[in-house]
Amino acid sequence: MPTCVQASIISGIRETIEWDSQILFKRLISVSKRITMLKRQIETFRREITRMGAGEIARRYFVMNAFDGALTILGIVVGFAISGEGSSRHVVSAGAGAGLAMGISGGVGAYMAEIAERRQQLRELEKHMHHSLKGSRMDRAIRLTAFWVALVDGISPAIAAAIPIAPFLLVGATITFHVAVIASIILNLVVLFILGAFLGRVSRGSMWLHGVLMMGAGGITVLILLFASSLP
Repeated sequence: MPTCVQASIISGIRETIEWDSQILFKRLISVSKRITMLKRQIETFRREITRMGAGEIARRYFVMNAFDGALTILGIVVGFAISGEGSSRHVVSAGAGAGLAMGISGGVGAYMAEIAERRQQLRELEKHMHHSLKGSRMDRAIRLTAFWVALVDGISPAIAAAIPIAPFLLVGATITFHVAVIASIILNLVVLFILGAFLGRVSRGSMWLHGVLMMGAGGITVLILLFASSLP
């Protein structure tokens, strides 16, 4: 091959590499800018919800609704086990339906209640200022706060419900229905203990004591169901 042709090919390859490198560099810069912008938005969101006190409210909602979700699934599992007529499919369907319903109910209810309460406070402030705050930073912060609280409220029961349901997905493949019931109850009590320990940490009290108290609520629920099933 003539030298001039080789030089032309090498030059073309070099230009192609340089062009691709420039495109890649520009794309990396674009991605970096987007990541930086996203970080700023997240930081702004965090500051707004902190300023509005949404963190504490979301924390309370999380524990309350996760507790509801865990106890609801515990009741479903024990109820099916006592009746002797349930199957893993029934438990999963009932548990998933209950978790979904609690999530939607909690999320929508929390959003409506929170935004109504905050808007009332905003209107009171407008009366004193004799000025509309619609579209202001505070108005936007109210919507962000309500959204965050609703998100936490909606997700928490679904998470607490999904964990105890998991063993029933393995029935038939690796474990039996009765083993799944026992595993589900144990997981449920673990979830309750973790929630209690979290409350103990927040209140700067005994994490073990709070965890045991929450587990006790689950144990009492099981005992009540067993007692009710023994009645004629």
